[in-house]
Amino acid sequence: MQKNDISHIFSLLSGDELAAFGNFLKSPYFNVPDRLIRLFNNITRSKDDIIAGKISRQQLASGILKSDSDSSALRKLFSDFNRALEKFLVSQYCCTEERENELSLARVYREKGFTAKSQLTLQNLLKQLKKLPSSESKFKIMAAAYEELNLLEDSSQFHKYSPSLEAESDYLDAYFIGRKLYLYQLMHSKEKLNSTKKYNKGMYAEIMEHISENTANIKKNYPDIYLKYLMLNMLGSAAEEQVIEYREYLESAENTLSHAQLIDFYSDLYNYLTIRISEGDHFFRKPLLGLYKILDSKGLLYDSGKDKIHLYTFKQAADTALHLNDIKWAEYFVKKYADSVNDPIRKNIVNLLFAKINCFKGEPKAARINLAKVDYRDFIHYLDSKLFLFCMEYDASNFDEAELLIASTLKYLKHNKELPELNRNNSKMFLRFASRLLKLKTGIGAEFELQKLKDEFNAETGSMYARNWLKDKLNEFRIVD
Repeated sequence: MQKNDISHIFSLLSGDELAAFGNFLKSPYFNVPDRLIRLFNNITRSKDDIIAGKISRQQLASGILKSDSDSSALRKLFSDFNRALEKFLVSQYCCTEERENELSLARVYREKGFTAKSQLTLQNLLKQLKKLPSSESKFKIMAAAYEELNLLEDSSQFHKYSPSLEAESDYLDAYFIGRKLYLYQLMHSKEKLNSTKKYNKGMYAEIMEHISENTANIKKNYPDIYLKYLMLNMLGSAAEEQVIEYREYLESAENTLSHAQLIDFYSDLYNYLTIRISEGDHFFRKPLLGLYKILDSKGLLYDSGKDKIHLYTFKQAADTALHLNDIKWAEYFVKKYADSVNDPIRKNIVNLLFAKINCFKGEPKAARINLAKVDYRDFIHYLDSKLFLFCMEYDASNFDEAELLIASTLKYLKHNKELPELNRNNSKMFLRFASRLLKLKTGIGAEFELQKLKDEFNAETGSMYARNWLKDKLNEFRIVD
């Protein structure tokens, strides 16, 4: 027997689900042949041998098929068993949605001629649905419910106005538009990663125009659609006002969205801001810091499991606050979330950030102590600590120490190939300019080097460690305009 013939059942179903499948087979309601129940018993008894590939299908069928049965009978036995498994999965995962069941019940009542029962079932269903947050799934089932109400209408009243007909049309539009907006965002994201083949964004212009012309109604009744619309508008521009509008509308619409939707929409805004910043739009750092503060106040920064924050989120939030000189909030943030970082080497990033906070607070001794705690085996944070220490030594006029740091850091970069290429390149670029800056500061280097350094620095658009710090130091020489 090939290992995958039936062994997939043990990875497909949990222990509880496997037991439920056994009950499903034995239930008289489903009228499953007895031979499939016996095969199930053989399979569960032989679990270890099946997973190890040590037992054949013929052996599993022992006592079920006649000894002289041909291979077609064996194939049919296992084929029927797999069909029963598929029916079980459908019954477990495709028919357990209570509202879908209510809709199906209303449909059965209508087809059997029980009009009053069908109408009552649909009315109760719609009452429940209207209380739910605005979402694609809600719009889809509401459109289907109103379709059922349309089918219940008396054909003799065809000439009269039908509220359910209009409602079905509205909710179908809402489902279609909401889904399309989501797909447009997905297409845009995929094209950013691979633009070799463009997606066909059919009806994009018409949908965006429709929302623009019906803004008041959509803002009031379909907040999830309006938020997707705002995001798509933002993707085409870099206006800070649009970011503010998105954030303020999201806050105002919180009570109409589910918790999962709230997290998704805040995540969309967060991802948008971080991408724009990585592309060089650094004026988005301020709204990003504002977003961090909002997420902190709502308990939404725990993005790596219960009461855990991802290492990247932790570092990004603190660095953003430090970049904008909001030292007080940076210190509050690091102290609050230091023990929640979901990473085995979290102490390195915590010590690094405390060192930066110490430095900005005018506590160089404490900063050096914390920098010394960063483990050299944590390549990314150790490299950050060395570069930051260079900046500190330069600012303290400890130029000999600064020069030694450049040499030791270049050596570290040379011997640690595990460093990501991006970190390696932006560090080397920083060190190249820092070395020349140091020579100018210590009086080594001719005057003609000044203009050359200015031109090279201004022409460099790639990612670089501490670009603003370098610019400030160069400004002291009146090199950068």
